[in-house]
Amino acid sequence: KKNRRSPVFSQRISKQVGMVLHRGSDRNLKGSRRKKKGMVDNSNCRPWSELPEALLDLITKSLGVIDYLMFGCVCKGWRLYVGAHRKEFMASQPPLLVLVSSYARRTCYFYSIFDQKLYKAILPDLVGKRCSGVSCGYFVMEDKKKSSDSQIWFLNPFTRHELRFSSPPNPYLSIILASLATPLQEFVIIAIDVFFLQFRKSTDVNWTVYDYRDLFKDHFTDYSRWLLDGAVFNGKIYLLTNHGEIGVVRKLNPHPYVTMLEIESMGYRSFEVNLQLLALDDKLLMICRNGPQIQREQFQVFELNFSMMKWVKMENFNDQDLFLRHRSSGFSNVTKWSGSRQPMNCIYNLGISDGICTLHFLDDRDPKPFPSPPPQPITRASSGAPFWYFPNLSGSVDALYDD
Repeated sequence: KKNRRSPVFSQRISKQVGMVLHRGSDRNLKGSRRKKKGMVDNSNCRPWSELPEALLDLITKSLGVIDYLMFGCVCKGWRLYVGAHRKEFMASQPPLLVLVSSYARRTCYFYSIFDQKLYKAILPDLVGKRCSGVSCGYFVMEDKKKSSDSQIWFLNPFTRHELRFSSPPNPYLSIILASLATPLQEFVIIAIDVFFLQFRKSTDVNWTVYDYRDLFKDHFTDYSRWLLDGAVFNGKIYLLTNHGEIGVVRKLNPHPYVTMLEIESMGYRSFEVNLQLLALDDKLLMICRNGPQIQREQFQVFELNFSMMKWVKMENFNDQDLFLRHRSSGFSNVTKWSGSRQPMNCIYNLGISDGICTLHFLDDRDPKPFPSPPPQPITRASSGAPFWYFPNLSGSVDALYDD
């Protein structure tokens, strides 16, 4: 099911003041206000819809991501401009913090930790739903009460595009939305459970479930390892185990199977660390985090070196910052942020429930709270766990290629 209505946002902070532009207006600055108004040559006014592109460029450079979407709703000409420049603009925007109440009916909030702007977004009916994360710019919405007809609902809050699937038969730890590289766009979702890979295309009637317990038994001789996370990288699905091993999904059609890569062991044990798998451009990364408290958590980021078949610790993110949260982590290029003076090589770790962001560094400096948390009334009202949203990922879905 698709819905392409314009997104509905309202800005709760820093409201913009409307302006009227006149070209060649001759005003008597010393006369009364009434006389000044009477001297405006209305025949020389230009409609908003006819503003030249150079001026639209100038205006949009000062806008944030939500302002930009609202800008495109003013008239057809501006909507066409926004559509033509959308990808480039979204790449210049930092991640936003999303707050969704577990009891929300139609609203959620987007908050920028860098300029302290808060926006209220009107979404379709959220009653009975909870948001479990984000994938390729889509909110992953689930039914709170499970039943035989429960659904997973993917909703892009910027484009309003929706996808609905029946819920997978088994629970899952993480879920991936992707598209198949076919002439007609076809979506696919992969739900990753401890020993199961659950797979469904948008054209399928039912889920296909693959049991991989025998794979782990043959490869590791025990059941102390299991699937933990996954990511789309170079057109393939890579899977991460709780011990840091990597598998790759082969032959999506008709029968997918997993091949475990022979990589050097990291020596991890089941519950010593929390692991996440991320793809960044031409790099496949593993995020390791430990520590009993947010302020004391320690982070390490490893890149999989396919030549040496081993994990190599990253000492420098170059122009990237890492935004960390369970099921909504990702990197963002700081140098592309419009007018940004934020530091690089940082990790923005989001608190579990309070929306407080802690800033960590790759050197030996102690972590510190980021100085601009969301307003407390909004945080208290949004009882659902906050998560990151990446504008640069809002316009495309990762593509999968078969062998």
